[in-house]
Amino acid sequence: MSIFKGRFFIGLLIIAIGIVLLLNNIGITSFDIGKLISLYWPLVLVIFGLKMIINKEGNGELITGLILSFLGLSFFGRNTGLFFIDISLLWRILWPALLIVIGFSFLTNRKISGKSQMAILGSIEKIKSPWQLESSSYVAFMGGIELDLTIAEFEGDSITLDLSAVFGAIDIKVPKDVEIHCSGTAVLGGLELLDKSTGGIISSTRATQNSNSTSNKKLYIYCRAIFGGINVKSI
Repeated sequence: MSIFKGRFFIGLLIIAIGIVLLLNNIGITSFDIGKLISLYWPLVLVIFGLKMIINKEGNGELITGLILSFLGLSFFGRNTGLFFIDISLLWRILWPALLIVIGFSFLTNRKISGKSQMAILGSIEKIKSPWQLESSSYVAFMGGIELDLTIAEFEGDSITLDLSAVFGAIDIKVPKDVEIHCSGTAVLGGLELLDKSTGGIISSTRATQNSNSTSNKKLYIYCRAIFGGINVKSI
């Protein structure tokens, strides 16, 4: 729904520009489209920022919405000459704060008894033939990881996966009959965890599947996406 609304807004904006251009071309109006766009484009940031604030699902979306709205208002005031806000202070605070958040996200790495697997400028794929699934950590650094857990054999009743996508992507398919608990943080990245999605400057989300079931298999997935994306899909 959120994507639809975004497309709807962009569609209306394109139609409005087309109408103005048409009226200009047939001599009814004489608006300077270039000047209008240069003056009012920051309002797009404000609108999307307010949308994230109103529809927020967590503190991450609220922070991202506030930052977008602040930047939009700052640029709009500067473009129109109505007011001036020095955004240099925001930048001096934002980037160190992001580094702190990224550092803490790695410090929260779960203690995994299994091995760590890394895809650095490469890929890891376990999608074609049955394989043994054990508690492990996976890191995609400027690379990609694709795991199909529907064809995997669980080694034990409880499995923990710790996933990190840094300038990379991780895609996981999970079976519908397994109890799953997902949580994750995204920093300038995106997460699609079962039926929950989030993204932006800083965001986080949680999702569960079959939490009240009597299934003897449990899967715990902890995610962090930094300039990257992680997708956990139930099939």
